[in-house]
Amino acid sequence: MISILMATYNGRKFIEQQLDSIRLQYLAPDAVIICDDASSDGTYEFIQHYINKYELSTWQVSQNEENLGHFNTFLHLVTQVQEGLVFFSDQDDIWLPDKVSTLSPYLLDPSVAMAYNQSEIIDQYNKVIERPSLCGHSQVKELGFLLKKWPSGYQTAFRGEVLKDILDKSYQELPGFDYHDVLFGMLAPLYGQVIAVDKILDQHRIHFSNVTQSIDSKSFNKTRQSRIDYLEKVLARYQSVKRIVLKLKRQDQEDIVNEAIQLTQWRIKFLQCRKPSVMWYLLKNKHLYAGEKDLVSDIVYAFSLNRWAMWLLKIIKR
Repeated sequence: MISILMATYNGRKFIEQQLDSIRLQYLAPDAVIICDDASSDGTYEFIQHYINKYELSTWQVSQNEENLGHFNTFLHLVTQVQEGLVFFSDQDDIWLPDKVSTLSPYLLDPSVAMAYNQSEIIDQYNKVIERPSLCGHSQVKELGFLLKKWPSGYQTAFRGEVLKDILDKSYQELPGFDYHDVLFGMLAPLYGQVIAVDKILDQHRIHFSNVTQSIDSKSFNKTRQSRIDYLEKVLARYQSVKRIVLKLKRQDQEDIVNEAIQLTQWRIKFLQCRKPSVMWYLLKNKHLYAGEKDLVSDIVYAFSLNRWAMWLLKIIKR
């Protein structure tokens, strides 16, 4: 049983291309379950028309009576799947035709909890604007990696029982879990192996109105306090993961989570006090960061160097 779950909201402009790419998969899913989050642009009605036009008897679409938000809509979708393999889909993307057939075999192994692929980034005109570098082989990703660099929801596929257990245990109610990809992506390694499949299997669309933050908005345009607020949310998330690790009696994972918690506490302390001694600690432990950009960002926000950083980025982009 292969199910694809999609949450939609005012996605009429691009959704037909995504529906086409799912319909034309080499390995057809057994169910496509779509929930529209009270769109006002005709998205729900278009999906109904699309399903009827192509006589897609295994597809279904429902609509929330009121807007519940991206996270809650996906949680609702997950409750409708009890078993098999589950793929998450964004409304604006385009899947390559071998996405389902490539990821599914990995998840047939009961020791695997999640598999995910690489993605190209496209603009509103389907032009590729960012392409990932590939290493040439798939890899097993551990908890320590996924705490820092979890995949986006549209890249992921899971064994259904993993998602079900996470919701049955109400882990989604713990602090810090406010996105479905964070919730399921971070907790998946506690249930089994996570396989990073080193193939581009979808094109993720960036445009001004979609849910995911656009590439241009990733510049240094926040405040020091907003950075602190963000890291406090990350800290709460890690503390929630630790609670789950202790509950599951996964002592082998406890040290990994503690390391992430400690680093985040030091990052918050640095942003609050801006002491050179704290910055020196972070510099000595830069290998614990997800990447050098995060360390640079902490320094930029701590000393309000945003304007200089944005100026430098503009120079680099020329």
